Amino acid sequence: MSGTAQFLASAFDTDVNIDFSGLSEEIFPSNIFGTTWLTNSVFSGFVVVVLLLAVALILRLTVIRRWKTTPTGSQMFLEWLVSFFDKSADEMTEQYSGLMGPYTLGAAAYICFGVLIELTGLHPAIADLSAGIALAGSTFIFIHTLGFAKNKARRLKHYCNPINILTDVAVPFSMTFRLFGSILSGMVIMELVYICVQEIWFIGLPLILPAILSPLFTLFHAFIQSYVFASLTLTFVQEAIEPVPKKERRRSKKRGGAENSAS
Repeated sequence: MSGTAQFLASAFDTDVNIDFSGLSEEIFPSNIFGTTWLTNSVFSGFVVVVLLLAVALILRLTVIRRWKTTPTGSQMFLEWLVSFFDKSADEMTEQYSGLMGPYTLGAAAYICFGVLIELTGLHPAIADLSAGIALAGSTFIFIHTLGFAKNKARRLKHYCNPINILTDVAVPFSMTFRLFGSILSGMVIMELVYICVQEIWFIGLPLILPAILSPLFTLFHAFIQSYVFASLTLTFVQEAIEPVPKKERRRSKKRGGAENSAS
């Protein structure tokens, strides 16, 4: 019996035999089909991509083809979803909204479906460090590519300060571990709930409590992390494309000289 199980048994003065050995197997990816590169999270990632492409194709052949002046419920939801990301990108990235709007929508959809797929019994695609690295790396490329495209050579002044270099390098790491840590923490909490209630058969508690908490945790992490990742991406890109001020020191000196002469 592990130390945690012994503590629970001594605390409640009962003979509780709780097995925590399967916790790591449920949380971290494992190889499937006898391969070394295909893990259950990678397999879930392929499933998510296929599902997203299928949903996009179905919407293109049904809702979008039958677009009406008086919108239906599905048309209104699709318009709201697209306009939300499009307006957010337009407000924060201006002329690059045509690029950042679809990207943030696609990244948010992948994160959302990559977490919700847990409800089908598959391992979440986002509960893998490589998925977070891929998404954060893509955002990192957009940040610096659009920063140089907007400010050209003046963008190089940003790297004259070593603190700015450290801050930029930390961006993909912080986004990766924020996404990975949030999804992983939800899985850990649910596995602990399963483990703690498996020995308690009070009014069907092992069946009722996980059935209620699992969808709530999954839905919460799916929508919140999708929104947070999209918002952070637009915020970092907005900071990168901000115009670099020109000759601030000269202007301040001129203003100071004019004030002195006036006095």
